[in-house]
Amino acid sequence: MATNISQAFNEFKSRLELSETLQKAVSTHHNAIRDWIESSHSGIETSLIGSLQRKTRIQPRSKDVFDIDILVVLGSFTSWASYGQGVTPSDALNELDKIMRGHEGYEKMDLHKDFPTVTFNYADGTKAELVPAYRDYIGDTPTRGRGYWIPKNQSDWALADYDYDADYISQKNKETAGYLVPTMKMLKAAKRNLFSEMKSYHLEVLAVNWIPTLVSYYKSQGYQISYPSLVHGFFLWAKDAILQLCSIAGSKSPDASAYMISFQKQAFAEKFKQLENHCQSIVCLDGQTAVSGWRKLFGEPFPTYG
Repeated sequence: MATNISQAFNEFKSRLELSETLQKAVSTHHNAIRDWIESSHSGIETSLIGSLQRKTRIQPRSKDVFDIDILVVLGSFTSWASYGQGVTPSDALNELDKIMRGHEGYEKMDLHKDFPTVTFNYADGTKAELVPAYRDYIGDTPTRGRGYWIPKNQSDWALADYDYDADYISQKNKETAGYLVPTMKMLKAAKRNLFSEMKSYHLEVLAVNWIPTLVSYYKSQGYQISYPSLVHGFFLWAKDAILQLCSIAGSKSPDASAYMISFQKQAFAEKFKQLENHCQSIVCLDGQTAVSGWRKLFGEPFPTYG
């Protein structure tokens, strides 16, 4: 691949990393929140979840709000109670809301409940989203004690395997010699630019299910691995995969595509087909035409020089 395209993608990769200023702000905010919750309520555990935990977050644009997702483990579930008994999702959310309102500073920050989270905004453009949870100890299985029950709505719980999913992505990133996570971030820039309706977790699961296979194939054939070819290869595969169920192997998390109905998946399949054709038209090109073509896909983080 010609030098200028390689340089453009290397610069693009760098621009997607969180700035030092943002990293410091995020660290300050989440550590303060977690210290308050854990110090004021014995036995409660907290951790980062979402793309911050999976290390797949990208630098926001100036107009974007940056979410800080924090899991608040209030206890454990060992069995299901009879209907009308036990802890309800509303109970969990109310308890977490009460904990946060016990801090005078947070109580003044427009705290509000928005299933499945308690949220509030900082003046610096970041937003805290706190998720109440109970560790899964239901049943006698090899995965007992792994995963969390979180509110799905006011009356139903959903199971999320946050830690397993993050570890799985980290392991696959190692197996791909570090190509997986940067490619995920590039795909998330394309999502933000051209198909923002898709949930980030859904895109990440699609990517972790395909990019390692693509890297392995390129290595076995002696082909050069590059980010343009990985992005192109993803859309080539994903235009069909988007129509199927989507999950991480061995995970207790639900189907990542469950929020979509059939016609939405069909629309995304057509969108991905268009993006695959676009990538096909520029993946072997060099110079300003290629640079402009990739910027059309990724948006403003992609360099303009050629």
